[in-house]
Parts: sequence; C-alpha cells; structure tokens
Amino acid sequence: MSKKIVFCGGGNMAEGVMRSLIQREVVKSENISVSELNTARCEYLKETYGVNAMVDAKEAMKEADMIIIAVLPKIVPVVARTIKEAAKAETVVLSIAAGVTIASMEEMLGADRKIVRVMPNTLGQSGNGHSAVCLNGNVNEEEKAFALQVLEALGQTILLPENMFGEFTAYSCSGPMWLYQMADVLIDAGVYAGFSRSDARKMVIKNMLGVAMILDESGDEPKSRVSEMCSPGGVTIEGYKSLVDEGFASAVMTSVDKAVKKANAI
Repeated sequence: MSKKIVFCGGGNMAEGVMRSLIQREVVKSENISVSELNTARCEYLKETYGVNAMVDAKEAMKEADMIIIAVLPKIVPVVARTIKEAAKAETVVLSIAAGVTIASMEEMLGADRKIVRVMPNTLGQSGNGHSAVCLNGNVNEEEKAFALQVLEALGQTILLPENMFGEFTAYSCSGPMWLYQMADVLIDAGVYAGFSRSDARKMVIKNMLGVAMILDESGDEPKSRVSEMCSPGGVTIEGYKSLVDEGFASAVMTSVDKAVKKANAI
C-alpha cells in the first residue's frame, strides 16, 4: 500500500499498530510518520521501525491519507487543532483515544471531516481479537475499506454502532481476563492433582489453543462439543456436574454483566 499514515502519539498502543502494519506489509515504514513530543521515543521508533518520527509532524499531516490519533483523551483537543489546520479535507482521521466520541471529534475537527472511531483489542500482538469500528457518514466505501485494511493488521474487526462501545469494552477488550483467569485456575488444579506447575501449564495452554482452533475451524457450538465429551457415567460428566453445582455459568455471566455496567457508567 502506498498510502501515507501519520500517528499522533508514539506510545505503546501506537507502536503496536505500527509494528503490525509494517510486519504484515500493509504500509511501508517510509510511508509512516509519527508526531511524538518525547525525543528519546522518537529516536527509538526511528531506529526500531525505520519510520519518520518527529516532535512536530504538521508537514507530514499535509500529505497524509490517514491520521491516527493515539494520545490520551485529554490531549485530543490539542491534536485536533493541529489536524484541522494541516490536514487535507479528504484525510481519514482514525481515533483510538478511549472515550472520545465521534460527535466530539466532529465538534473539534468540523462536521465535514471523515472520522473513524476504534476501540482496539488487547491481543494485537497475536493477530487475534476483534477491534470495534464506527464510522461517521462522511467516510465512503473506499475509505472504509482502507480503514479496515489498516485495522485488520491487528486482528479482526467488527462494525458496531457507537452506543455499543461500552458493552464491547467490557465483553471483548476485557474478555481475555476471564480466559487468563481460567487458565490460571486450571494450572492450580493440575498442581493439586499432582502434576508439576510447568507440566500443568503446558497442558492447559495446548488444551486452550486446541479448543479455540476446533471451534474456529468447525463453527460448532461449544455446548455440542461438551456433550460429545460427556459419556454416560464417565469422568468428564462428573467434572461437568460439579461446575453446574458450583454455579460456574452464573458466576461468569454475572461477572461479565458487572463489567458491562461499569463500562457504561464511566
């Protein structure tokens, strides 16, 4: 892709997107510029990724096809003023600033600007996990495809109405927490059963990977696979019954519900 991208902010999130774009050859490093106030960080990004990193990227913004806002929410108004002054009217502005709505971006940049709001996933380094995307009415189909191509370097994307971003944050962005927690508990259970922690960890990770791959490739419902494993009077059905008795499903659903309510209250 010969498109030119400017990052406003060169922190960890910006670096993650940048790294994925370059590694997956979506954008060449020489076509990426970064505006970053920390000069040491600029040098690091230049040396590590071969991008153009500078304190003031106003000139680069004039030629940008896309500007990615990757700064703290409180810094967005400052960045927006620079974009409004420097960027072309057709430049797509993609924001990954948490909590900054499209309406507020339009207020800062102008209602005629092409704006994409993204809630990125936390598993970008693995190439898996969904990012939520919402576009304003100024973004045409070609620009939408461009934005999705950029985001798919991080994994998968899901188009959502902006009023679902709170639910997405709680359910998807926080989602790995429940799986990490499950893995941790299963490793402890393996140690309790008599395995070394190292062996228990290896078995749990491979089981989780195997289950994810089977469900992804087959399209099967998890419940159908559980039913297949639970033969009458067997070992697996005994373990399953204990989960039912202990309220496993209720505990998980309640936990997700509380996270959703918290996300929507912020």
